[in-house]
Amino acid sequence: MKKLLLTAVMALSLGAAEQAHAQLGNLVGAGLVLGVGAIKRARMTPEQRAAEQQATQQKAAEKAAQQASVQQASAAATVAPAVALTELRPQRTATDKLPKKGAEQITALEAQLEQCRLAMQASPTGVVCTPAQRTAIQQAAVSAARANPSWSLQPYQQEMAFYAAEDARRQQPAAPPAK
Repeated sequence: MKKLLLTAVMALSLGAAEQAHAQLGNLVGAGLVLGVGAIKRARMTPEQRAAEQQATQQKAAEKAAQQASVQQASAAATVAPAVALTELRPQRTATDKLPKKGAEQITALEAQLEQCRLAMQASPTGVVCTPAQRTAIQQAAVSAARANPSWSLQPYQQEMAFYAAEDARRQQPAAPPAK
């Protein structure tokens, strides 16, 4: 009994030691990153510091704007199941704004989504995206993500979710007239 208890205590202490070791490694790594950053900032000229601060502020503003648009889109998607096309804001990137890495894949994804948008506009009751189109859109999204992992695919995913919801709404049988 004592051996069993002693073995259990040893095993638990080894597990705790490994976890403490991992946390210590994380802390040391974080300290190194902070230290290197502090040294880098100390060697910067005032102009470089100002430029870095401005870039940081710009990134924060872009991130806040993106989060606000995501919140608007999710709020709009939950308001009504049948949202008019004017409420959908498809993201289409101008060719001069496309990143060099992955431009072809992003353009292909946007073209696939545009086909669904046009199908939705063409008929108020027809199919928006066929299963083959959905598969092509998923493959285009995967391809774009692999080509440029830093490119945000969230607007495209929201647009595709909108089309899927619209398809589901259109496939529901019409309600019988009230007697």
